[in-house]
Amino acid sequence: MCGLAGFIGSQKHFPTEKKIENCKRSLFRRGPDGNGVYKNFDKNKKVLFIHTRLSVIDPRKNSNQPFSDDSGTLIFNGMIYNYLELKKKLKKKGIRFKTNSDTEVLLKLLNIYKERSLKYLDGMWSFAYYNFKDNNIIISRDRLGEKPLFLKWNKSNLYFSNSIKALYELDKEKLIFNEKKVKEFLRYPDKSLGLDNSTLFKNINEFKKAHYLKINLSNNKFVYKKYWKLQVSQKKTSYNKACIDLKKKIKKIVTTRSRSDVKNCMLISGGLDSNTIAAFITNKQKTLGYSLISSSPEYDEKKLIQISSKKNKFPTTFIKPRNKNSLKILFSIIQNSYNILPTTTSLGLALICNKIKKDKNKVLLTGIGGDELFAGYYVNFLAHLLSIKKDKTKFKKNYSFWSKNVKIFIRNKFLKELNNPLIKKYKYDLNSYIDLSLNKYFKKNKKMKIKKISNDIFYNNMLQNILYLSIPTQNYQNDLISMHYSLESRSPFLSHHLMDYMYSLNKDYFMYNGVPKSLLRYAMIKNLPKQIYNNFEKTGFYSPFASFFSLKDMKKIKYYLLNSNILKKTLNFKMLKKLMVKKTKKISHQESKFLFACLNLAIVEKTVQNIN
Repeated sequence: MCGLAGFIGSQKHFPTEKKIENCKRSLFRRGPDGNGVYKNFDKNKKVLFIHTRLSVIDPRKNSNQPFSDDSGTLIFNGMIYNYLELKKKLKKKGIRFKTNSDTEVLLKLLNIYKERSLKYLDGMWSFAYYNFKDNNIIISRDRLGEKPLFLKWNKSNLYFSNSIKALYELDKEKLIFNEKKVKEFLRYPDKSLGLDNSTLFKNINEFKKAHYLKINLSNNKFVYKKYWKLQVSQKKTSYNKACIDLKKKIKKIVTTRSRSDVKNCMLISGGLDSNTIAAFITNKQKTLGYSLISSSPEYDEKKLIQISSKKNKFPTTFIKPRNKNSLKILFSIIQNSYNILPTTTSLGLALICNKIKKDKNKVLLTGIGGDELFAGYYVNFLAHLLSIKKDKTKFKKNYSFWSKNVKIFIRNKFLKELNNPLIKKYKYDLNSYIDLSLNKYFKKNKKMKIKKISNDIFYNNMLQNILYLSIPTQNYQNDLISMHYSLESRSPFLSHHLMDYMYSLNKDYFMYNGVPKSLLRYAMIKNLPKQIYNNFEKTGFYSPFASFFSLKDMKKIKYYLLNSNILKKTLNFKMLKKLMVKKTKKISHQESKFLFACLNLAIVEKTVQNIN
């Protein structure tokens, strides 16, 4: 993981040395182990590449970036997991290497195949590559958007970075809030970030995932193109064979994601996803587990995690949510990024990463994408039942299992009754339908618009979560927080190979005989403790908003909220005041997330006021 930024444009608008230095300094947390700058003034367009390095693969200085050879130069943030396999193929073509880094492999690949290189890559990335010979620049972001990349156009000049703060430091143009995005974030804090490529600020946009931008500096021609799309195919494969093949694929993927020249650690829960990764992670004797203990008994997985830790034979450190430094940590993350944390889970992750950093670790494995890939949410089960309703035999069998084994765990009343007329109304929009309880806090209630992707209710629900809602938000917060603590975070389930494979299988395999996450569950039956394998409750992590902060901090938080102009402008402020004095036990899950979103926005507002 690294920090990167750049400029492509006219000499007149080329960033000053002071701006370059400030930009580089703002990226220090993303790359504390090395830094460098590349400048080119010879062509029609002037080029600036800035890089700060977090060294994980080949920590030697000769792997620092910008990384150059006779053909081109590269700045790169991420990890190419199949770099060893690609290196072997390149060596057969006579390519010689000076380092053991994945960066050099990527550079050599781009020198030969240009944008066609993207189809060979298995990994996560945002990068900018300049080819000296054809005078082209290629900028790209990985398939599922694990690594961030932000763009800003200003008078035909392009600024880019994986940090909004670094982008601001290069340009120094006043930051103005994007009111539409502000409203979306407050209303749907854990779902709105991936709806489109807009950000909290006007004129700053996200580079689209699974895209590349090619710029010819000689004639100023641009190509902005998508290079990968998740397809639903449903090929004929038996259920048993699918489970066997899935297990092999996961094992291979976890092995490549465990590649590192430093120690690995991982987030452990009591669920299937993290324990599947733990079963196949390499160098277990050098692996450490970390987990956050919820202050809410309903979400406490400590017993299952202890069972997992014993089986996997590596110790797990438990972190408590309440921390005297929680508010200070939240301020620090926002002030170092000019970005928000979408949920209280984000702050929980920050407390864990703070401990991981103190323990001198650099690589963190997570289970992000597991629920989205294998249909682990209650709303996925609901969507599946609705999609098979016309097949009476199949529906009866799956509904019976759901009623006896799943429904009993569901806390959200909107997901409990299949015959609720609202469910029929929102069948292609189930993800936003479950959040109706926050309507009273807004002056105007504008429903979140999510693109309909499939006529099949189940596939539509799944793909919405993968492409627009759940995974984009998780990727965003995971990168923001892990990089704040100079950690490289890897998520094996976000492999495009796994995504392509799962969506080539029969739809009914996702909930085979009514069992949630049945493909993963049966594929891993011999590798997981029975208590985890037989657990059908989707616990997740949740700890109430107030549980993270001291009473002293809560007084400060109320002050920030009450003095926020942007909250006054957007919300029904009388209702917000009532919520702020409500007893913690009576605050719902959704209200807790809403309060945290309000706090984040108030801090961003305060931060921006100080720099504008």
